Amino acid sequence: MFFNRNFDDFHLDIVGFLAILGEGSVSVNYQVSTLSYFTFLPRLLPAPQAFMRPSRPIRLDDVPGTVVGIKSGNCRDHVYRIPHIILPGENSMRISSDYSVRHFRISMKTDNPNVPLITARTFGVLSLLAVLGCAMAIALLGLSIHLNDGWALVATVLLSCLSSLLGIMCKWSLALRKRVTGPDNIPRGDVVISYPNGCFLIVECDEEIARPLFFAPERCDYLLDGTWYRSLALLGTMMLMFGVIALGNSGPRMQIAFGTAYLVLNAAYWIVGALPEKLHWDYSALNIEELSPVLPEPEVKRSFGLALWIAIKLTRSTRWVRIGGVAPDTQAWDEWLKKANDAANRRDGMDPDTWDYSACLEECLDWYSDCEQKSDVRSMI
Repeated sequence: MFFNRNFDDFHLDIVGFLAILGEGSVSVNYQVSTLSYFTFLPRLLPAPQAFMRPSRPIRLDDVPGTVVGIKSGNCRDHVYRIPHIILPGENSMRISSDYSVRHFRISMKTDNPNVPLITARTFGVLSLLAVLGCAMAIALLGLSIHLNDGWALVATVLLSCLSSLLGIMCKWSLALRKRVTGPDNIPRGDVVISYPNGCFLIVECDEEIARPLFFAPERCDYLLDGTWYRSLALLGTMMLMFGVIALGNSGPRMQIAFGTAYLVLNAAYWIVGALPEKLHWDYSALNIEELSPVLPEPEVKRSFGLALWIAIKLTRSTRWVRIGGVAPDTQAWDEWLKKANDAANRRDGMDPDTWDYSACLEECLDWYSDCEQKSDVRSMI
């Protein structure tokens, strides 16, 4: 094998930059990819610096929205990542689906408490990416030996082992907090999820499912503690730097091979990053059933009032509206919510199927607007 005969032969070529490009596509599935055991596989990995962060997240990212327990009264001013992934919410709807209402039922497929509710998909597209990167690393290793290129051999070993080191650094397991054994006469765990675009998701489920999915924050249990992580991150940084230097000093044929491999990998990671996030997770332990796409039909003119009324009619409650701050906090809306609750529960002979929510809301708004104007006039006398 040859290296350099003198210092003038030492050079840095642009192909080394291809090894650190594509951070955006890698970061999209950073957490779920390190949840799988395929993360330990030595392989070529675009933009490995995306894994070497100053600190690791202790939870999955939240999503804007409000979650309210219909019976329990529990409330969160954000939506946890897990239910946002497994339920077709705001992120899976077209812009025209604003002010939509969808109704789901979630139940456990098994009574075994040791079965995880959700985990990374064992054999998915991210696993195929890991296998593809490993195959390319093996091919480049063999090619560098065949071409007697020592710098290419060093670059392949460093950059491939770096991915395994990153896997050890960032490997974690998802911990969902389950309800502690208590009284059996607890209320049902049915929830309403309200997204900023006026979309409502109504979910029927038991408290054993509602607690870990919607109200108890999940936790990332890492394989190594923070001290080991920072130490290995320093080692990984050195491996990346020397790997890129070795790559830049490899022969022209190996540089073309490395460049082609990283171009293919970057394209593959961008394609996978554009896929729906739920494809990377395994929630087969849960039975998710959509009861009916309530709202709706394309010919119906959608509005926030219509979506809110349909959600109230399905839940037969307005308590969650006030707890979650879903509707404006005014006297007019309070009066309308009171009448909507009576209509949804068929009080005083009211029929929710024929009750005119819009006319009632306009009446309440006009009435309290007149009352405020009359009050202002009396205060001036």
